[in-house]
Amino acid sequence: MESPVTFDRLYEGAKRFARLAMEAHAEEDQEVFLLHAGVSVERLAKAALVLVHPTLLTEVNGKDDMLLHFAGALSDPPARLRTIGASTAIGRLRKMDVLPQKPKSEAADLDGLIELRNGVAHLGAEDVEDYLGVFTATVDKLLQHMRQDRGAFWESWSDTVQVILDDRADRLQKAVRLRMDQARHRFRTRFADLPDGAVEGAAQAVSERGLIVVEVGPGKALFQTLSQCPACDRETAALFLAVDEDSPLFDMELTAEGLLCGLCGFHLASTDEVEAAGLSTVVRYSVEDLTRIVAEGPDPAERLATLKLALPTARTHAQDSW
Repeated sequence: MESPVTFDRLYEGAKRFARLAMEAHAEEDQEVFLLHAGVSVERLAKAALVLVHPTLLTEVNGKDDMLLHFAGALSDPPARLRTIGASTAIGRLRKMDVLPQKPKSEAADLDGLIELRNGVAHLGAEDVEDYLGVFTATVDKLLQHMRQDRGAFWESWSDTVQVILDDRADRLQKAVRLRMDQARHRFRTRFADLPDGAVEGAAQAVSERGLIVVEVGPGKALFQTLSQCPACDRETAALFLAVDEDSPLFDMELTAEGLLCGLCGFHLASTDEVEAAGLSTVVRYSVEDLTRIVAEGPDPAERLATLKLALPTARTHAQDSW
């Protein structure tokens, strides 16, 4: 009877849970990510051990059934299959110099990922560190050791993993590129099975053209305008712009401070991130381009006037909202 513990089964299981882990991370579900990432690493580590010899999956606990089965001395597997856990598998791979030794620092590492996976399974976890980098780097080392193709393992997540593993990009660039890839995945997943025209209908529902006053505060005002999303390539993103009180009314130079796409959820939280996404950080508008004011406060028009931004021409464009 063929053993249910084989390289192919372990490898395919690791591949499946890796995909689930990446999907959970894209949806910002950290607990589900930790569960699936931990299972994926465990199965891939065991697959690496099986390639050397199946007996390396045997626990050293005085019972010989699994050892004899893996060695081929027992044709039928024991009624209860029991192999080593993730920590033991990782430890054996470290002794074989397949995986790096346990670091001395308290930074996020492979052991932390496995411990948190176990913690989530039993008690749950909150406000944990992001172990995406540790997860992808560990999988990459194991795939290289086993001479397995990275693209075949990650499939649609290959580009995202390449971004994570790229040592040439700085932290900001990697963060923006990662969120962009994840947003593209969410977009494909949400609209893949919908009929033709669904994307266009959704885009119209979340898009609002024109220049909108969002907030007026001491020294500057915050605006919103429609922009093309760099992730899903649809004109469905709200680009947030700021201008200070000294800007001329007829030619306002606004600085892009963030972006949020209503279709795929891609977001940028600073001017530096806007630039990293390949968007212009400075745009020009006139006060005549104002179409609506949604700024909080008893009298947004009056507050705009104090910043020298409110003119009768703007009132003509936005009379229904003031």
